[in-house]
Amino acid sequence: MYFDRLRNFTFYFLILLIGIATDAYASEDLLSVNYTVLIQIVIFLLAIFILNKLVFKPFLNLVDRRDKLTRGAIEEAQELEVRVKDIIEEYDVKLNEARALAIEERNKIILEGQTVADKIIGKAREETEVILEDAKTKLEADTQEIKEKIKGDIDGLAEDIASRVLGKEARI
Repeated sequence: MYFDRLRNFTFYFLILLIGIATDAYASEDLLSVNYTVLIQIVIFLLAIFILNKLVFKPFLNLVDRRDKLTRGAIEEAQELEVRVKDIIEEYDVKLNEARALAIEERNKIILEGQTVADKIIGKAREETEVILEDAKTKLEADTQEIKEKIKGDIDGLAEDIASRVLGKEARI
């Protein structure tokens, strides 16, 4: 609103000065130096003052503000980039630690599994040895029993075989 009033005032003032200068030029010789030169200097200085207030300073302020915002955004982006790199490095460190821990746990579980498997295999071997010993003992006992049984029958068989071979009854 203030700028609108100032702009309107400046516009009307410039029209007035141009009108005064035009009347002065129309009445006199074009190459003569007179009071219109002062009017032109005043118009020039007033134009510079008004343009400075209305155009140059706001434009320079806008450029400065944009420059500050751009620098601030660039600095913020750089800070964010550094933070992202730190977060990624921290993530990689934690990931490597987790992988190492997982490998350690896997090796521990494998070792425990091998220990349990060795115990089971050892127990199975012991049971197998006991079963084999029992089987051997039983087999020896059965063999001894069969030998005893056959020993009694051997004499009868030998007599029977001898009787058949000789064709008469033989006694052994």
